[in-house]
Amino acid sequence: MTQPVSLNCDCCGAHYQRVALEPGQWARCVRCNETLESAGLFTPQAWLASVLAALITFLLANGFAVATLSFQGSAQSSTFLGAVAATWHAGYGLVAVLTALVGFVLPLLMLILLLLLLAPLAAGRLPGYFDLALKVLGLVRPWCMVPVFLVGALVSIVKLIDLASLVVGIGLYATAVSAVFFTVFSRLSPERLRFMALDAGLPVHMPGARRAPSPACLPRAWALLLSAAILYIPANALPVMSIQAINGNSAHTILGGVIELARLGSWEIAAVVFIASVFVPIFKILLLGLLLWQTQRRIETGLRRRTRLFRLVEAIGPWSMLDVFVVILLVALGQFGNLLSIEPGGGAVAFGAVVVLTMVAAHSFDPRLAWRWAGHRRRTHDVSRQAQPVTQG
Repeated sequence: MTQPVSLNCDCCGAHYQRVALEPGQWARCVRCNETLESAGLFTPQAWLASVLAALITFLLANGFAVATLSFQGSAQSSTFLGAVAATWHAGYGLVAVLTALVGFVLPLLMLILLLLLLAPLAAGRLPGYFDLALKVLGLVRPWCMVPVFLVGALVSIVKLIDLASLVVGIGLYATAVSAVFFTVFSRLSPERLRFMALDAGLPVHMPGARRAPSPACLPRAWALLLSAAILYIPANALPVMSIQAINGNSAHTILGGVIELARLGSWEIAAVVFIASVFVPIFKILLLGLLLWQTQRRIETGLRRRTRLFRLVEAIGPWSMLDVFVVILLVALGQFGNLLSIEPGGGAVAFGAVVVLTMVAAHSFDPRLAWRWAGHRRRTHDVSRQAQPVTQG
């Protein structure tokens, strides 16, 4: 007789017995309405083929130039890693390390982990490192920002296209395809891979119920969030980059860059940069602060709505890195000696720190604590009660 499998809700702490899902169905928590599990159409073999294609595309994206800029008879091209190196040589090592991690190292590690997990699953066996690889994958996934870099590259092109002659390189097209792959792979959570192995009849170790949420998460999250709020002031007051050209020098803050894009007539791009680099950071800080305050005050109303808002904070967190990616590409492409030189500024360092601190603050907070303090214990939902599958559409 098959042993029943438990299913835990990470948002409210409810506990269920897992039920079989058909392709295109998902199970939702009846307490907080969050998705517990979804059943896709891809087999492990199909996922493995997708990961191999993504790995090839990702290597092409980083091996070829994103763009080539021609100015006064000279040409300058750069790959993503070339942009990181240019930022490092400009004296901004922290920005270079951060962008290298979220734009190359961690995405590559994610692809390697998926390859190491899916190749044995496609062959019908369970590797000995399965649990460890899943744990590392769970830590890496939120920090893979290839789609954000793609949008940053497009913004950089719009900023440079009126300055000089610019030709888009193979690296940008490969980055666009890679961004699609990484967006799809965001559905491959460690839990989904574990259930994939379980459904294949493999001897998977199923973890028990998570430990009860600790109130200690609140002071940690508050400390990180307040640090981010303080750093947000120099992130906007200091220039994120400076331009030295034969017709004069200029320094640009984040908001100044938005205004310049609007002045050039690129209203759509200006709106994207404003939302990602101005609105989103403020929205994250204020909204996460409100959620922490409501939890600390043990407010029991609107728990479902607060859970959705917390998921929103997690989802939009990486997009604040947009302006940092824009800066490193402009620095790499805009190097023409005395004719034109673009350098990063102190605002880029502070803004990168704001992005990291707000994301870590969100990951430090446990949304189950609000439900627990409102009296919703894990035992509220009997283990025998099943999460009902709901068909898409």
